[in-house]
Amino acid sequence: MPEDVMVASGEYKLVKQSRREQEKRRKKDLPWSKRIFDIDEHKLFGRTAWAWTRITLFYLFLYTLILLIVFFWVGIFLLAIIDPNRPRWLKGPPGLSVAPTNASVLAWYTHIVSDVYPIADKIDEFLNKLNDNAIDFFSEANRDTMWGYGSRKPTVFIKLNKVIGFQPETYDTPDDLPKEVPVGLDDTVRKYGGSPKIWMTCDASKAGGTELIFFPGPFYEASEKMTGVQRVLAIQLNNMPPNKDIFVCCKVWARNIPIDDKFQGKGQIKFGMQMRVETAKKEAIDQLQTTTTVGPNIVPALVNNPPPPDNPEDRLGGLDMPLSPELEPSPNEKLREKPEAEPLTEPPS
Repeated sequence: MPEDVMVASGEYKLVKQSRREQEKRRKKDLPWSKRIFDIDEHKLFGRTAWAWTRITLFYLFLYTLILLIVFFWVGIFLLAIIDPNRPRWLKGPPGLSVAPTNASVLAWYTHIVSDVYPIADKIDEFLNKLNDNAIDFFSEANRDTMWGYGSRKPTVFIKLNKVIGFQPETYDTPDDLPKEVPVGLDDTVRKYGGSPKIWMTCDASKAGGTELIFFPGPFYEASEKMTGVQRVLAIQLNNMPPNKDIFVCCKVWARNIPIDDKFQGKGQIKFGMQMRVETAKKEAIDQLQTTTTVGPNIVPALVNNPPPPDNPEDRLGGLDMPLSPELEPSPNEKLREKPEAEPLTEPPS
């Protein structure tokens, strides 16, 4: 038997090698520069330009198909399942806002038209946006057509912001009220109860004795669709101290409207006002009263002493006038005059 076909005796193991494994070994033995860019075979990271084009088009087609499927089902969900008249994303309870402004302190002069007119215009614009004939509804607080800012009875409006789909849960009887409500709210519930209402209380302890009058009352008429004047109430401030900052804090009371004292507008809202009035006449009267109190003898002295005689020089503003020329005596006056005797210089003979 020829030697080239002879098989050694004994146990042996045949290792099967494929073409794939040989290719892997060849790539493993390549230097790192050849693995990134092989200029001989025109490969980048082991792929040719055509290979990179094929794999890019494949994944673009795949992800485009996935996005089309997602958009299709989202559109079906939004258009066919969710009611278009309902909100797609539910919000929390409604907040509060103040008109004519949400500034910390609103200051104006009652006797200056350029201060009063812009405030009244802002209120009219705010009420006209309600589309509920709100100006006539609150006409009782607008007797001077300037919402009281010219007659020292300013009116502010507190609006309960609109949240679609919000259904208020109200306190309908005094027994339902929580323990932390201020004193007097139970009497208000007894007086205005009978229909679901969101109640409002205002703390005017820092308002210097200011009287608060609510229009139409200290409440919002609660319903599933609160629109127009149902979301607004007016507060008129009477007996405001002039030229002083006053602050009022108002809170709304409903089961599903929490009150957060740290954030403005979440269940409570604070506003400040400063009514500036002209004080020139007042200061003159106070000075006269002070003079009368300190020196009571001054006033009688002014009454008993007659005014000084009229001096022509005073009427002329104190100017120095030239002296009038001396008039020569008339001939008759010269005849009446007796000649004086001449003094004697020689003794008589």
